[in-house]
Amino acid sequence: MLRGASRTVAALAAAVVLAACTAGDGSSGSGSPTDEAAEEGTTAAVPSSGDATPGSTPSPYLPVPAGVELTDPGSELGFGEQATVAWRPSKGDEVGVLNVKVRRVVGADIKALQNWQLDAAGRGSSLYYVTMTVANVGDQDLSGQRIPLYVLDGANALVESSAFKKEFKPCPSPALPEGFVTGEKVTVCQAYLVPRHGEVDAISFRPTVKFNPITWVGKVTEPKEPEKGGGD
Repeated sequence: MLRGASRTVAALAAAVVLAACTAGDGSSGSGSPTDEAAEEGTTAAVPSSGDATPGSTPSPYLPVPAGVELTDPGSELGFGEQATVAWRPSKGDEVGVLNVKVRRVVGADIKALQNWQLDAAGRGSSLYYVTMTVANVGDQDLSGQRIPLYVLDGANALVESSAFKKEFKPCPSPALPEGFVTGEKVTVCQAYLVPRHGEVDAISFRPTVKFNPITWVGKVTEPKEPEKGGGD
């Protein structure tokens, strides 16, 4: 069973870009808390949700289209429940807004990656597949973006999703597809390599280190027989 995750983050495990028989470049492009975590260590401050007076509605933590109500930072949801989240995918002023529903988390045998190049740390990791449905409810075209959605492991480390340079059939782990504009919806599987045979505590939306994360918790499905993925 996954546990709650509104805790201090002790470390951040970077994403892995996996290539069949070739080295990856180690970058996911998620616009995530990686740089800030390196600079600020274990800081986990709660963001202001806007000034409010009794009887008033607090301002959202980022500007969103009229009629869109963001899920409160710090919320904990169960698998199958939907959150509405916002983040800045780049350093500009544009804001991405998504409805996100984490559907399930499945443990997989690391042998599923036997045709992919892994270093010693990778071979000593646990592999998890996270299935989620996301819908664009904002104004920005989010084509090619990676969602700042992480696995939080038992050591309080955030783990980014891995990306594959060739097709990995068991869990493709893609960026958002081309033409992912307002109203578009997709169900995707994201792969995560949790270091040191770690286990999943929660799934965490955390676009910056200062953001009080929105988390999903639930039962992780045990690994099935290994499936051979793509690769040469």
